[in-house]
Amino acid sequence: MKTAGKVFIIIGMIVGFWMILPLIFGGITLSKLKTATCAEDIKVWAIVDIFFCSLLGGILLLCCKDEDFAS
Repeated sequence: MKTAGKVFIIIGMIVGFWMILPLIFGGITLSKLKTATCAEDIKVWAIVDIFFCSLLGGILLLCCKDEDFAS
């Protein structure tokens, strides 16, 4: 789920490159996703990502479990 969420966020950033908000919030979400240790760490950024970057990517990040962040 985590990898699929990353892919859809990146696609949302590419498609919405002409608007500045998808680039900003997508980049912040990807950087927070790199340092997250549990699903609660990215919940707020996943919701922001739903509105401004990628609907599907944000939903996939909200569906992630703590086991996805174990590695």
